[in-house]
Amino acid sequence: MKVNSHQNKVIEITLKFIAKSVGVDGQILKYPDEDERNLSACDVLGIVGSKTVAVEHTSIDSIPFQRRDNSRFMKLLGPVEKELSDKLPTPGHYQLITDMDVMPTGINWNEVRARITEWCLKVAPRLEIGSPSTAPKHFVKEKPQGVPFELALYRWPGRDGQCRIARFSPEDLEEKRTEVILQSLRTRGAKVAGYRNDTLRTILILESNDIALGNASDIGKAFVTAVHKIEPALLPDEVYLAETEGEPYYFHCLKINNTLFPDAIILKEPYKK
Repeated sequence: MKVNSHQNKVIEITLKFIAKSVGVDGQILKYPDEDERNLSACDVLGIVGSKTVAVEHTSIDSIPFQRRDNSRFMKLLGPVEKELSDKLPTPGHYQLITDMDVMPTGINWNEVRARITEWCLKVAPRLEIGSPSTAPKHFVKEKPQGVPFELALYRWPGRDGQCRIARFSPEDLEEKRTEVILQSLRTRGAKVAGYRNDTLRTILILESNDIALGNASDIGKAFVTAVHKIEPALLPDEVYLAETEGEPYYFHCLKINNTLFPDAIILKEPYKK
């Protein structure tokens, strides 16, 4: 591997997965995007069996700007989680939950964090431990004074004194997921599709490491919805989902020629002579 990067590792392992699936050898030949910095080049040129392949890799979120939201979420509420642990009434443990993508820029992080901590300490003693007989007295959901978004605090049995932060899944999650994949196809997919010719095959790798909101079934369905919004000529020959939440990685074929998930199966042709 030329560069010790996660992206190139994922590409290399994906090519090995494709090659093993059809019983041939596979290897990376060069990294055009690194060699040709001033050009819009694909990430990798490789060979699988008898065929040269152009490969493009991109990471996908479950919603637009999810990684930005993850960063803000942890920056603001990570310290609150630590501050509140063993400070709230027992028995029971607590979950502090927000919606996704609600944290604006330009806020005083320390001030908002202090307001949230103060609110949790105030409302926690009023909560009963969650059960069918106590609901909905086991949680409170409101916008605390001085906090620019809504919060919910839940009290549950067990794990006495612990406090954990979390986020609600958006109601339009699948529409947002489709939007993310559609954008990837319009940019990275169309880019590598431009390499297609009689001797070269094109591959797009969509990488997901979102263990909370992403799974192969939902991503596959969103992919199919997105594909139908793209001109066929702008799509790569093959598209793979690489799930990299842990090792070993898991791969799913989302597109092979004109066949789409869940019917797409890696073909021996054209990789075998």
